[in-house]
Amino acid sequence: MRSFTPSPHIIPFCRQAWRIPAALLILLFFGTMAWGIHLVRDHRDQLGMGMLTNTPADASTLAAQNVALTPAEQEFNPIRVAMVNIAGLNKVQTGQVGSYVSAGSGILINPKGYVITALHMIQDLSEIQVRVQTPFGPRQYPAKTVKVLPQHNLALIKIVSQDIFPYLALEQNPLLKVGDQVQAWGDPLGTEALQRVGTVARMDLTEPVLIKDRSLTHLMQTDAVFHWAQSGGPLVNNQGHLVGINMAIQDAVGNILGYAIPTNILVTHFQEVVTFVHKSSPVAAVNPADALIPTTTPTPQPAAAPTPPHAPRTADLWWQKVQGILGLDLGKHVAMTQTVDPTGSVQDPTHAPTLRIWGYTPQNFLGLLLLGFVSGISGGMMTMGGGIIKVTGLMWFFGYGLLLVRPVAYITNIFMYGAAVLRYQRQGLLKFDQCKPLIPWAMGGMVLGYFIGNVMSKTAIQWMLGVFALLLGIKMLVEISESRLAPGNRTDPLLEDEAASRNTAGPAFLPWLQKYFGNQINDDLPPPNWQNTKTRHGILGLPMGIISGILGITGGVIEVPLQRYIARMPLRNAIANSATLVFFSSLVGSVVALWHGVQSGSFDLQTPILMALILTPGAFVGGMVGAWLTSVIPLNMLRWIYAALMFVIAVRMFLI
Repeated sequence: MRSFTPSPHIIPFCRQAWRIPAALLILLFFGTMAWGIHLVRDHRDQLGMGMLTNTPADASTLAAQNVALTPAEQEFNPIRVAMVNIAGLNKVQTGQVGSYVSAGSGILINPKGYVITALHMIQDLSEIQVRVQTPFGPRQYPAKTVKVLPQHNLALIKIVSQDIFPYLALEQNPLLKVGDQVQAWGDPLGTEALQRVGTVARMDLTEPVLIKDRSLTHLMQTDAVFHWAQSGGPLVNNQGHLVGINMAIQDAVGNILGYAIPTNILVTHFQEVVTFVHKSSPVAAVNPADALIPTTTPTPQPAAAPTPPHAPRTADLWWQKVQGILGLDLGKHVAMTQTVDPTGSVQDPTHAPTLRIWGYTPQNFLGLLLLGFVSGISGGMMTMGGGIIKVTGLMWFFGYGLLLVRPVAYITNIFMYGAAVLRYQRQGLLKFDQCKPLIPWAMGGMVLGYFIGNVMSKTAIQWMLGVFALLLGIKMLVEISESRLAPGNRTDPLLEDEAASRNTAGPAFLPWLQKYFGNQINDDLPPPNWQNTKTRHGILGLPMGIISGILGITGGVIEVPLQRYIARMPLRNAIANSATLVFFSSLVGSVVALWHGVQSGSFDLQTPILMALILTPGAFVGGMVGAWLTSVIPLNMLRWIYAALMFVIAVRMFLI
């Protein structure tokens, strides 16, 4: 056995120099601690939630007064820094430049930049800008619509940013009662705040109020609202908790009537897309730990709260403070608690807490399943149009903005058309060798279309959806005319002989419509002669990807005719190839949309994924039912129904 001889160049561990490495480690340790303390203080200062040195006057001394806060009070007041100004460009006719206006106020209700405001203020804005108070002065952010509630004149918008924002917690106690004191806030220009303290005058939750041709109910009336800029702003109680969203309404003689929408309505309708924070107002004693949550610092009371018997340790208080400052104290879809109030406050059973399924009410959950089912039936019957029904349904019936609608559409298309591709492959209809060179073009078009859609206005996209719905409706009418003009032809055109001769009897314009919208082609015409195959591949794949990226629809209404008239594919093969391109483009579109949405701060990752998971089962079942319906119901009857639905969608998109 060989003996080991240590090298003379190796110094034993006990003789190695340790002082310099130890000193470096100690410096790094203290440097890390100092940097952490700096970050915590920096976040605290940016949120404007440091220890209040200049607090607003007590509510009892400000009752029924109009107050404009001083800059010092604005800087340190938690309500002021959580309130935002809503501005933007007015919608104008094509070719004109809209004017930049200040529309009203809003309130941050989540540290990720979710803002609640009044719908009537933003519905006429082509671009939404949110002005937020910072230690360096007002800062302006772009914002996108997440969800709207026309029946309550409410809108949830999202600041497109990953910054951490101050926010207000919602009051968790029962609804207010007549005579309770409240404070209404507003921000007219993004620089100075308006505040008025008043009382709740009425709680007539079922009495309708007319605003912007809408009849609103579930409102409470308060004299704290006196200025147009308070619309959309926060109504808070004396503890600084959010109890309502202001609504300033002008009567026939020009007087301002003050109303507010109770916060339980916000929870009922927005809880599936945003996490609310709830706080209860103290009744007898106040826990000092509760006062450390930055966005809900209560208004100082005349008498100090009694100290609890076992006060938390300093380290625990510091950690709770850090959690509050960084927004880590959020609950997950906590429903607002309502109890019977013996003092006689009015309860609202319509918006009482109910069972939640993945954060959705049972009605909304079943509604999404039904929407997926209907869009699946359309795809199963006509092999196109399901995407338009899904996208317009999410916007029309549920009020979701394109910010969420497009990623949801991309994800559901993966599952729907992935199954369709497998079915077409088993049937031998898929010509994958001819699809393969088109896939990169479709993917590139999808990515390009997604980013184009991000900069397009909501109105332009709605008009494009209306145009495509109109084209699909015309296509159904043309197919009906084709089936009637062809003698003895009462079968599905997908099963008919592709070489059948065209019957040109009928109106003079019908042959032209049949050429571009019909199911048959003239096989005697030679296919286009392309000198450059890449140009041919680009024309076949790129348009479908761009349209799918912009609108979230499948693009079959474009791709199937391209496959027919340029690639000279039989109809069934053209549909199979189109489904394949939709599947691959939706894969890359989903990845890009989710990545970009999360990185830019446009939405939370789980929101579109959960919505797509709810839609997908209904779409699968609907696809099977749609295929079955084509065998038991006359095809022309289905076409008439489908055409009527497309025309209704088109009119709706044009008139929004």
